[in-house]
Amino acid sequence: MMVSSSAAPGRILLAVLLVLTIVRACLADAIPLTDDEAYYRLWALRPALSYLDHPPMVGWLIAAGRTIAGDTELGIRLMAVVASLLGAFAIWRTASLLFGADVGVLAVSYAMVLPLLSVGAIIITPDTSSVLFQIFAVWALAELHVSGHRNWWLAVGIFAGIGLLSKYTGLFLGATVILWLLAIPANWRWLRCWQLYAGGFIALLLFLPVIAWNVEHDWASFSKQFGRVVSGDRLSLKWQLELWGAMLLLVSPVLAWLALQGIGWSIRGAALARDWARALLVFAVAPILLYFVIHASHGRVQANWLAPIYPFLAIAAALATKERFGGDRRMRIAYAGGVTAFIISALIYVHAVSPLVIRADLKEPTHQLRGWVELSEAVAGMARSSGAKWIATSSYATTGQLAFRLDRVLPVIQISERIRYVHLPKPDRTIIDSPALYVELDRRAKPDLLKEKFGSATALGTLDRKHNGVVLARYQVYLIKSPRDAAGMLQTD
Repeated sequence: MMVSSSAAPGRILLAVLLVLTIVRACLADAIPLTDDEAYYRLWALRPALSYLDHPPMVGWLIAAGRTIAGDTELGIRLMAVVASLLGAFAIWRTASLLFGADVGVLAVSYAMVLPLLSVGAIIITPDTSSVLFQIFAVWALAELHVSGHRNWWLAVGIFAGIGLLSKYTGLFLGATVILWLLAIPANWRWLRCWQLYAGGFIALLLFLPVIAWNVEHDWASFSKQFGRVVSGDRLSLKWQLELWGAMLLLVSPVLAWLALQGIGWSIRGAALARDWARALLVFAVAPILLYFVIHASHGRVQANWLAPIYPFLAIAAALATKERFGGDRRMRIAYAGGVTAFIISALIYVHAVSPLVIRADLKEPTHQLRGWVELSEAVAGMARSSGAKWIATSSYATTGQLAFRLDRVLPVIQISERIRYVHLPKPDRTIIDSPALYVELDRRAKPDLLKEKFGSATALGTLDRKHNGVVLARYQVYLIKSPRDAAGMLQTD
């Protein structure tokens, strides 16, 4: 199915993709929110020009999804499911234009089961739209390469601008475009084309909301994110091992091996045979990969930071499968790559819905999904019995998770890092002057902050967040009263 050039494989693939999209929508509804998703939901309550941690697109997408499907897990994640479907089209079209229809079908087959992209098809983060518009921009470059129609530069600018509204890693697309322009003599003609510069101007216009927000808030978001460029630990091999180990898992071993071959042979083809289609594939991967490999020499690189290159790794793996193997061996390699990735993705899905193994001493990402319903009910019960009128927190994760379940009946307010919430209406002073329940993860609790901000802070004990009797996290609980400076507490810091 995956290697035939007839129309039948494409129709079968489309049917599989539609069924998979329905399955992912069901999983998106069934799997509890991650900490980050619950936090981004707070962005969607009042869409703004931008936010402290990232540009605004993820908040806008969640707002759109909530409008369609309500304030539910599915509503919050709906646009991630839609984005995965649109991304599959862009991957197919890009690979087909550059390397032929067979590679296009196979690339989508691989992308559908690639573990990182499979997770990203359910969990909504800034990477959701960042990955989508990165591949859309490269698709526009592929159309330009094949057709020579200069108006595709305008599409590149639109997609690049929306990518910048999604995540700051969209800046690496600029490096891709510059490399493709300057390293290939055949592309120098575009330097005399007004559409190239118009596309750049469009991208800048689309990015203006983020710039405006930063101007208004003392460049807070730029300082937070770009400060990582110069910060880090001393040189260490452990971050490199962690980065490559995570990529091996999230691409899957067989597809990672194929992608490495595809990129390697594309470099060779571009350098020796002047195959500029292969050069575009290399330039789509190289800037962001090289930057984060260097960064990993002195600091941790989260696997999702490289998410924009994963669609191109799927294309590279498909290209290697077609060109490096023939006959029955090609079919065996294709199925080995697809099945291995599918098994890893399926295990991740199953574990997210119902943990295969759960232990208190084995910290893993899905711990953050579990036990929030029961914890929220316990918090609400303590608030009623203590007379508390609102819930105070001091971390965005606790704020987001409790707010998702309680903010219809009890305001949940983070009393630190208020710049995270400047887009929301300020809490009513009469609420702040009322007693509150402070709830925070044991290792993040800040008793000194309570003493600084409140005249009275009485420890009430702890609450456990559990799953099937296993304690995943412990939270300190205080009854706090008499804010020393209610107005000042709600100012940004």
